[in-house]
Amino acid sequence: MSDDRPDFTWDEFAGKDGGESAPRDADRFKPCFRHKNRTTGINCQRCDRPICGECMVPASVGFQCPVCVAEQQMADRPVTNRVGKRVGGGGRGGRSLAGVRLSGGPASTTVVVMVLVGAVGLIDLVTGGLGNLLLGFSGRAVLSGEIWRLITPILVAGHLFNVAISLLFLWLVGRSVEAELGRGRMLAVLLLSGLGGSTALMLFLPDVGMMPLTYASILGMLAAVAAMKFRFGEDIKGDLILLGLMVAFSVIMGYVPGWISQLGAIVVGGCAGAVLAYAPRENRDRWQTMGLMGIGAVCLLLIGLRFLI
Repeated sequence: MSDDRPDFTWDEFAGKDGGESAPRDADRFKPCFRHKNRTTGINCQRCDRPICGECMVPASVGFQCPVCVAEQQMADRPVTNRVGKRVGGGGRGGRSLAGVRLSGGPASTTVVVMVLVGAVGLIDLVTGGLGNLLLGFSGRAVLSGEIWRLITPILVAGHLFNVAISLLFLWLVGRSVEAELGRGRMLAVLLLSGLGGSTALMLFLPDVGMMPLTYASILGMLAAVAAMKFRFGEDIKGDLILLGLMVAFSVIMGYVPGWISQLGAIVVGGCAGAVLAYAPRENRDRWQTMGLMGIGAVCLLLIGLRFLI
């Protein structure tokens, strides 16, 4: 019986033609992008991330990572109204503006939030601060009955430079969070992060003047992502360093209301991310919804107790 295998090694074969030696295991096997303690030789077919057996999702060709699968599912999901009628395109269809999908895509909610933040910033610029006056955080205004100011400050970024920075971070962070969590959960985390910033101000600086909270809310979303990464065994050192540097900048600048609101948003955003990540598999949507509602209720309870005691 003939043996079709070559009677020389790879190194001998490569050496005859001046080629390179066989690839080393260190080059072929890399840590999984989610589980750093697991090495793998398989990469995602879309983003080329290294993925272990737990993270591999079978595709038409090869495997994909969970993040790319989530993005594709959001892009392909039809948009329906309350009676179940399809009203928006999914996949490659649907309207777009300069390549940004306006319906059915993984950045639709992020774009809407960016438009609202930009519109409030433009109103402030033209009117000399009317947007902040109507929507910004004010402890005294909240106590007088303007409860919406606990949430609406997420749309107020402040001066023009702050608006530009906030829009940039929303584009960079919001799309990733929306692709990872979905539209509803991403919006819930954003709102809770803003409420966390408002709660911190109500507890420690209730007399502070009009405050924008867009920046703090973005930090809350980053904290939520860090909590989810920790749950799945990913390295979060970079996330913690980034959050620390952003808060430290406000501390160094001596902007006390800024870093207090940011810490509040980070704590609540991190709790929201933990709720989403650690919810039981059975009835996960229900547990996540109840958990997020519970975080919001705790924030409101703390505000109420602060002024009843």
